[in-house]
Amino acid sequence: MASPHFDIVARLREIAENGQRSDQRVAAAVLADADFATHASIERLAEKAGVSEPTITRFCRMLGFEGTRDFKVGLAQSLAIAGRFISVNPADSSTGNGVPSIIASSAMNAIETVTGLINRADLDSAAAIVAGAGMVRAYGSGGASSMAATELENRLFRLGLLASSHIDGEMQQMTAATSNKDTVIVAYSLSGEVKPVIDAVTIAGRYGAKTIAFTAANSSLAAAAQLVLPFHIEEGTNIYRPSPARYALLALTDMLAMSVAEKIGAPAVERMRRIKNLQGMQKSDAPNLPLGD
Repeated sequence: MASPHFDIVARLREIAENGQRSDQRVAAAVLADADFATHASIERLAEKAGVSEPTITRFCRMLGFEGTRDFKVGLAQSLAIAGRFISVNPADSSTGNGVPSIIASSAMNAIETVTGLINRADLDSAAAIVAGAGMVRAYGSGGASSMAATELENRLFRLGLLASSHIDGEMQQMTAATSNKDTVIVAYSLSGEVKPVIDAVTIAGRYGAKTIAFTAANSSLAAAAQLVLPFHIEEGTNIYRPSPARYALLALTDMLAMSVAEKIGAPAVERMRRIKNLQGMQKSDAPNLPLGD
């Protein structure tokens, strides 16, 4: 069996462009209809590629597979993970105002989804935990999750809370090891299977920290955290559109931040007044601007 990190599609494209003539035919046939290739018999695949059956067997072994069956398993796994990125279709511009409408509708749908799924009691519990924290550490990794972690720090410091965000796995685990009973960890992960984040939450919990996770239900991170606010956003099939999960995570972060602000009350308002007062000294339109630029 080929290496688990072997990119079968990239290799097929390379062969289709630069391989021997018979190999080019096989690679092109597979890329033209990968789903067919995962289910077709060796006879049908050879017929489609215009080569002999032994050529198909040799081709599979050249790629590092034991035979055609092993090859088809590897191809099927690649299709399951990233199949929508193999055959690129024209961008869909039929919705309303094209791209602007697609982005707007996907953002609104993502926010409406998490709004409908959020457990108000759990959100209130999370807010109470954060509001009473001596230190809040936000963990995220990759794209949307790391952005949400950084944004939580941005939301909380202006309420007077000590908060920091960490998107590097090593720093997550190091800061987790400094935790105590006054520490609160808020972890973000769309999949709930990012090992450094899971490990950091587990480590912090061992030192008495309270741990909260915005993540997929039944994931490893959900199992590691003490309080879970589960969510899931469908990615859809439009490969040109950025993930709408970013909007969902920002909405969840704002829900938590607003709930925390309400828990803290007057002291949080005083911190925000100070920021607004500072802005008034530096910007002409300060009354109409948010707390920050």
